[in-house]
Amino acid sequence: MIKKALTVTIVLVLLFAGTTLFAGGNQDTGSLNLAELTGADAESFTKFAVEEGATLVFSGWGDQTEQQIYKDAIVRFNKIYPDVVVDYQPVPADFQTKMKAQMAGGTAPDVFYVGDQLMTAFGTTGQLLQLDSYMAEAGQSRGDFIESLLTLFTLNGKTFGLPKDWGTLGLVYLPEAFAAAGIAEPTDDWTWDDLAKAAKIITDKTKYAGFGQNADWARFAAWSFSMGGSYTNANFTKGTMNTSENKKAAAFLLKMKKDGILVTSADVGAGWCGEAIGKELIAMTYEGGWMVNYMRNDFPDVNWKAVQVAIAPNGKRSNVIFTNAIGVNANTKYPRAAAAFTIYLTSRENQAEVAATGFAYPAHPDQLNLIKDPNDRAISAGGVVGRVANWGPNTGKVNDEVSKAMERIYLGAMGVDDSLAEADKKINAILAGE
Repeated sequence: MIKKALTVTIVLVLLFAGTTLFAGGNQDTGSLNLAELTGADAESFTKFAVEEGATLVFSGWGDQTEQQIYKDAIVRFNKIYPDVVVDYQPVPADFQTKMKAQMAGGTAPDVFYVGDQLMTAFGTTGQLLQLDSYMAEAGQSRGDFIESLLTLFTLNGKTFGLPKDWGTLGLVYLPEAFAAAGIAEPTDDWTWDDLAKAAKIITDKTKYAGFGQNADWARFAAWSFSMGGSYTNANFTKGTMNTSENKKAAAFLLKMKKDGILVTSADVGAGWCGEAIGKELIAMTYEGGWMVNYMRNDFPDVNWKAVQVAIAPNGKRSNVIFTNAIGVNANTKYPRAAAAFTIYLTSRENQAEVAATGFAYPAHPDQLNLIKDPNDRAISAGGVVGRVANWGPNTGKVNDEVSKAMERIYLGAMGVDDSLAEADKKINAILAGE
């Protein structure tokens, strides 16, 4: 485990400065310097002129914790822009579907969360506001952010969303499950075989299911990427699911499932695997830093820990980096006010406040030393070897096909080879614009 957050920061900065670990065709290649670690060269948010009488609707998903974080951020924003009214309208469920319907109907919010699906839907259709000129007025630049986080929200070198935070996965576990099984707890040196063996012993000897993982692209990514797999080629022109690397990763998970040591959250009556940890139904799962506040708020009496994801049979470890952006509706009546609000939410000033809550990792490389919780630090270390699952403007659609492929495998509807071949067929059609 990397025990000092500053160490994590330095390594992250050095790795994020390159391109070899990340997918991305429009990715900038500028390097970062160590002065950024101290924030010595950091530009503060600069107020710029906005429209008079601006009223903005802002929407995002998230539970009560996340909603409170953005309510507080609006208060801070209004200290700078007291005359801009922000109507916060969170959409906790079916966010993507509702945003697409509202955009089609001309009623979309002025400012809203943008994930890979909405970037696919809105980015190439001119429905997101380009932010670069407004960023310059606010004293901000693309170089202020961890480079890889921008790849999803960049088209032709232009910025259509600013990363609000990021996350990655760690091996989250219940120490009491290992104590009950009489085996040692996980370490950062664990391999896939170590994980499977422990899951088997725990399943056989205790009340806990060994390992929990649903059939989704994000969790599969940690296994695929560790084996050197990818979902498309580097140019986003061809699917690469039906490869030996991905077959080995999927086959390993399928064997665990057939052996009864891998369960889904539905198998144990939980909504997601983090909840299954909180309810003490499973011993281990791959989850992210969002577990910190979730467990603190919903399961404060449950003791849990985290280490890095396990090492693949090839001796390597990789991980997935999640990020979502905040973007602006190109049809907003108040583009300058909406841009100012978006840039403030993603600024160092606001992200420092968010990081202090433990909710999410800041998107600025010089602020990674703000991660304080030990489990959070353990999980964030996965960013050192991680990559963003960016497959160009069709990222959301590609990822959906990977989830469907894993679901077919889990359900036994198709074998590994046939399901991954089917995924490539679908992905190739998507990338070809069919």
